[in-house]
Amino acid sequence: MQNDSQQSDIENERLGLELFAENFKQRRTKLGVTQADVGAALGNLKIAGVGCLSQSTICRFESLTLSHNNMMALKPVLAAWLEKAEEVYKSKQMSGNCDNTIIPQRSDKKRKRTSIAAMEKRALEAYFAIEPRPSSEKIAIIAEKLDLQKNVVR
Repeated sequence: MQNDSQQSDIENERLGLELFAENFKQRRTKLGVTQADVGAALGNLKIAGVGCLSQSTICRFESLTLSHNNMMALKPVLAAWLEKAEEVYKSKQMSGNCDNTIIPQRSDKKRKRTSIAAMEKRALEAYFAIEPRPSSEKIAIIAEKLDLQKNVVR
C-alpha cells in the first residue's frame, strides 16, 4: 500500500510529464519541425542507447499515450533535443546558418492536398458512377477533359 507522500510524488510526476509533453509540442511546432523530423534528428544527437524514433512514437509521446515508463525514458532525450534545436534555431537567426542534423531543412517533397471544385467533383462522381474502376487510359482521358492531373483523378 502506498502512503500519501508516494501518491503525491506519482501525481506530481504525471503532471510534470503532461506539462512537458504540451510544452514540447508547442515549442517543436514553433520551430517548424515535424514529429518525423524530431524522430530522425534524435539519431544525430549521439545519445547512448537512443537512435532514431518513429513519427508515431513522437506523436504518442505528445498525446500521452505511451506507457509511463516509456514517457519517463523519452522525456530527458526529447528535452536534450529541444534544447539543442532551440540553440541552433537562435544561432540560425543570428548568422543565417543552420545545423541540418538537429533541425532538418524543409523538403517540399510532400504534395499538397488537392482541392477539387464542385463542378469537377460532380463530373468525377458521374464518370465513376458509370464506370467505378476505369482503366488507366480512361483515367488519362478524364483528367485531360477536366484539366486535372492523372493521379488526382485516380
